[in-house]
Amino acid sequence: MSEPTPLPIPVLTGPTVTLRPHVEDDLGPVVERCNDPETVRWTTVPTPYTEEMGRSYLARIMAPSQEQVSWAIERDGAYAGTIDLRAWTREPGHAAGNIGFVTHPAARGRGVMSEAVSLVLAHAFDQLGWELVAWQANVGNHGSAKAAWRAGFPVPLLVPALLEHRGVMTDGWHSVLRSDDPREPASSWDEVYAVLVDHVRTARRPG
Repeated sequence: MSEPTPLPIPVLTGPTVTLRPHVEDDLGPVVERCNDPETVRWTTVPTPYTEEMGRSYLARIMAPSQEQVSWAIERDGAYAGTIDLRAWTREPGHAAGNIGFVTHPAARGRGVMSEAVSLVLAHAFDQLGWELVAWQANVGNHGSAKAAWRAGFPVPLLVPALLEHRGVMTDGWHSVLRSDDPREPASSWDEVYAVLVDHVRTARRPG
């Protein structure tokens, strides 16, 4: 069986953001967001994060691969974050994967990631023909959860020891959106937030 072709990195355009391939000029903003305390808290980015690490990272994600598409998010001409679509399987009719994202601190609170997530889901379902996309995060990462909720992801499950985080297995949130699911919130944020807060309270290994 022949190997699947590399996944393209198309430019995706929304009302206020553009998703594009990363370029070398993204190095400075990438290093800034990787050294941001909130990024360090909720991701596994090395810390401290150096320019050399950033160069290696960009060299890896700028080229199309079979397993992952990485877009730079641009708003008002500036780098605003990175969003990834990672393939678990590319079997025709059953293609699936997960989505991951991180916002530059200067772009938080402006709806940037919510719009970017919706663009990537539309690409996965409508262009690539994927069956489902999963979202996962450490319990307590409410910012990530809100972006997923706005895109239509159901209230996540609390899964014990789901994610490895800096050498420790932490409890995680897991939610799946299928290609035929509505891509809009099914309930209010207040309702979802109440469930998430209860998860934080009961988690044995929170993020």
